[in-house]
Amino acid sequence: MKVLGIDEAGRGAVLGPLVVAGILAPESKLMRLRELGARDSKAVPRESRKGRLVAIAREFQVRAVVIPAQAVDRESLTELELAAAAHLIRRALFESPAAGTRHLPRVSVVVDAPVHPRAIPGFLAELSRRTALPPGAISAYPKADALHPAVGAASLAAKVIRDAYVAFLRTRYGDFGWGYPGEKRVQAFLSDWLARTGGFPPICRTRWRSVRALLEGKLPL
Repeated sequence: MKVLGIDEAGRGAVLGPLVVAGILAPESKLMRLRELGARDSKAVPRESRKGRLVAIAREFQVRAVVIPAQAVDRESLTELELAAAAHLIRRALFESPAAGTRHLPRVSVVVDAPVHPRAIPGFLAELSRRTALPPGAISAYPKADALHPAVGAASLAAKVIRDAYVAFLRTRYGDFGWGYPGEKRVQAFLSDWLARTGGFPPICRTRWRSVRALLEGKLPL
């Protein structure tokens, strides 16, 4: 049996992409992920995350879906994460040794729940429908990134990959911090861009409340 852990980074950002990552590991080696430093990325110093992910990637399959800001503007976060998770699951099934046989490979999925607890059953049912995995093979619960090694590893992967994209985007657009609305650097960047151009860059999620507040003059320029 293999286990696919799935988590995201950048859900609450106003600048930069949303990244959904998956780590595929044999069930018998989940504790190995812990030994390699798999944890909820929020509990790991930023300077330590990449090294841990590199060590994990040497032994386990790492996959990710990168969703740009413009796509987030067009679709709900839940739909985007459903589609990304389904893609990662289908890849795990296809890449497993039993792929191509009459029976689905033995893969179970654990997701750090991206929806309110009351919405989890519907989220799981839709994920099952899109992937043909039986509902019992997929679980989702809050704080899975802190509780399950494969999801903790996926949390690290999503964060490190997103940070790399943000670092590249900063070379093109200027330093906007890490893209979260509570950051002073983000607020200054958006205010300056709006003052200079009358709009926002393509890396901005323009439907976000903080961005609408700027447009409506509720935040100081």
